[in-house]
Amino acid sequence: MKRYCKQYALLHLLLLLCVVMLSACINESTDSPESTTKVKEGDDIPAFTLFSSDGQEVSSASLKGQVYILSFFDTGCPDCQQELKVLQRIYDKYHAVTPVLNVPRSQTKDEVQTYWEKVGLSMPYHMADNKELYYQFATKTIPRTYIVDDRGKVCATFTDSPIADFNTLDAILQEKVSEADARRGSVNMSIKLKMSASGVDKDAESTISRLEMFFFNSATKQLFSRVLVNMAEAERFQPTEKRDSAIYYLKNFRIHAGVYDIFTIANYDYCPEDIKNEDKFLNMIDSITYKEGIMANLPDKGPVMTSKATAFLDIDLRPWADKTDPYPLTVNMERVMAKLEIGVEKNSYPLIHDGTQYAEINITNYKLVNLNRQYYLFQHTDNLPMFAEQPIFTLPTHFSDYKDQGQQYVVDPFFYQKTTNTEHINKPREYYRSWFGEFSTEDFASMPSAKNYVRAYILENTAYKTFQKNGYSPGIIFKGAVTPSFVYLYDTDIMQLKKEYSDEYWPETIYLYKYNFYGSIQAINMASGLKLDALATYSDKQLKTYGIKQCKINNASYETYYAYWIEHHKIIRANGGSEEMQPMEYGAVRNYFYRVHVDSITGLGHSRIEPDIMRDNYPNSYTDVVVDITNP
Repeated sequence: MKRYCKQYALLHLLLLLCVVMLSACINESTDSPESTTKVKEGDDIPAFTLFSSDGQEVSSASLKGQVYILSFFDTGCPDCQQELKVLQRIYDKYHAVTPVLNVPRSQTKDEVQTYWEKVGLSMPYHMADNKELYYQFATKTIPRTYIVDDRGKVCATFTDSPIADFNTLDAILQEKVSEADARRGSVNMSIKLKMSASGVDKDAESTISRLEMFFFNSATKQLFSRVLVNMAEAERFQPTEKRDSAIYYLKNFRIHAGVYDIFTIANYDYCPEDIKNEDKFLNMIDSITYKEGIMANLPDKGPVMTSKATAFLDIDLRPWADKTDPYPLTVNMERVMAKLEIGVEKNSYPLIHDGTQYAEINITNYKLVNLNRQYYLFQHTDNLPMFAEQPIFTLPTHFSDYKDQGQQYVVDPFFYQKTTNTEHINKPREYYRSWFGEFSTEDFASMPSAKNYVRAYILENTAYKTFQKNGYSPGIIFKGAVTPSFVYLYDTDIMQLKKEYSDEYWPETIYLYKYNFYGSIQAINMASGLKLDALATYSDKQLKTYGIKQCKINNASYETYYAYWIEHHKIIRANGGSEEMQPMEYGAVRNYFYRVHVDSITGLGHSRIEPDIMRDNYPNSYTDVVVDITNP
């Protein structure tokens, strides 16, 4: 009997504790004026004033014209704790257009701040002067959450049975935000388009023949308006700043007031008609842009240009509704592709040792390798604070905040996977047009005569500095025709070397050893004392061990190949300081000009390019290639 009483007392105590815990969510102070809900769906929101945790005063009057959430909580309430997590997700998505007001029922600011820091909430909370505010709405049950529309009407209420879930709140907010946008007036906008200067075709490269603007609701990410601008009505002016190449003004441009993510595309007409969602829009844009990674010539309509995506997120036009003065929007447009010019200083380059010419090289052809197959129109950026750290990056929905401190760089889709990892090495087949790892001696373009340039627009990319290897950066492979001054042949009759000047007697493969050409391995053995096997073929790697290079004849000329990997400028700090990155370095470079000019050649190249993506970029074979990054 005594044991039974103890068990009964324990059970009674547990039940009492449960009642006490539940009372934190259900029962309110018994001294409240009423114990029923005062504000119901369809009512006007009562007047209130709050003070946010960041020091701002917020009132029902100041929120007029906006959709917002008002929620009451207690951090000791389990249901409130769950609801606060939901409201944090809502805040993350809607904070640009929909305020979320979290009001503690009876806790102090210090108590709320401690809980906020403990669980990692970033949304603000709001303090009332006294508890009377809560009694204006209800005296029982928390959490209690209200959605208020732009007219100040309560359009939805939620208690703890059940608490509001994310999908429910999200659906209501999408509907109410859209209705609010439709009720607002229009905004008259004045749009200024600025193009950055570059290259020698500034006029052609700054011409906009087609312009399309996409306005997505910042909160819902749904397409609100898609506008094809009539460029015939745009005014074009010469720039006043040196770095700009053209300025367009678009006047009397109107759109409904709202908060938008704005994307602008010029000279591009491949966007499907069924675009509805911002994320799908960015995915689609990334998947179809310049799949071949190169334009041999600039189209008549001009190069594709885009706005900087990060500069036009959360643009709030609501304060400008129905005003006479236009909203001034300046859009900086940038070319998506980098311009590349390739040329040579001379039609032929003598190879000289100790004052004696032993061969002549004529650069006849070139080939671009490691250009992206798939790219993006809008900049994807990330902060790269240190060389040794590999940041976390997700494509294609990430845009870093240009307002943040630190170095920001435009990065390409393969940026963080250019390592020596075997799995990563096999990936370039998916990303690159003419991947160096599968290099072929076919498909070379002709090199122009001396001091002239071929021109192309390319999708440029580089590797993260720690993994900047020669097989990953965009590269140029030069093909050269080799004309030896003479070739030593082995005369089997007299068993001696003979200097032969006529190419009629030269074999299909010749070998360079200590600045002299030989017609066979046997001839090199005779001249050097080496004892190489007289194999039919040797690889360049095998011969390199003995300081030997080879040339093979193709289409009546001996061929040699040189590889150059496009690099970017670096800054070396004075007094032996550490190396720093500059903008446009170690990331995808757009709207930039490269001139690759072969100034001189100091030695023979290779009989073919053997991909070696484990080696650093230096040295660049035996070519002295000058890359002029400045605009001519």
